[in-house]
Amino acid sequence: MPISALEDTAMKQLLLEDLEEVGSRIASAPYLLVCLDFDGTLAAIADSPDKVRLEPETRSLLGELAQRPGVTLAVISGRNRAELQSLINLPDLIYAGNHGLEISGPGFVFVEPTASACREHVQALAAELSARLASIPDAIVEDKRLTLSVHDRKVSDEKQDEVRRLVHAALANSAHPFQMTAGDRIYDIRPRVAWDKGVAVNWIRKQIGKPNALVIYLGDDAPDEDAFAGLQDDVTIKVGLDGETVARYRLETLADVRRFLCWLSSRRSSR
Repeated sequence: MPISALEDTAMKQLLLEDLEEVGSRIASAPYLLVCLDFDGTLAAIADSPDKVRLEPETRSLLGELAQRPGVTLAVISGRNRAELQSLINLPDLIYAGNHGLEISGPGFVFVEPTASACREHVQALAAELSARLASIPDAIVEDKRLTLSVHDRKVSDEKQDEVRRLVHAALANSAHPFQMTAGDRIYDIRPRVAWDKGVAVNWIRKQIGKPNALVIYLGDDAPDEDAFAGLQDDVTIKVGLDGETVARYRLETLADVRRFLCWLSSRRSSR
């Protein structure tokens, strides 16, 4: 994709307005840690999580960028790590699942110990939510071992409030503390531990031995705001125009994400 294509997109009113500034920071950075959410950032959101697929063009761009000198690529998702790695299927990437609670990369595997100890509590909550939501057609409870999600994208509009009420009731009834983030037709539920996507990114930065790496973080949903807030000195990019964000920049669509990744790859090709 030619770099000039950037100038013909909605990025011109968004990130493109500051592309020169971002380009200057990238040029002067000794190392880049590029972090990307998956659903809604790299892949289009589907009616159910098992229907999401990564476009071949996007996979090719990720593979190309991961091979650039001075770049490490990490994908940080609410999905569990094994599923995320299977969906992307590229070597040499860092895969962070369950909002960063489990991370693998070349030569290391990490699971946040407090969250790991909560597995039985997560399983019990998933069972209770499944029972409470059994009467609501198309409500999905996704048990991801360390966290869980309730999807109501296919639930009828008149049942939306009931899903919300039942999720809150289950959390209130739980003897174990959880935290919930409401996103785009999804409720993400995690053990209450001192760990989020922002903490995970900084852990990765130290793990790869590049504490001074410039982080470029792209995400589209509520859990990504933790990363945006924790990376104020880095390049943070919200994908989509809806909602407030603490990210420094915005991209409008997934096509714009691909164009930005192409541009970023070209900036590091000569190093």
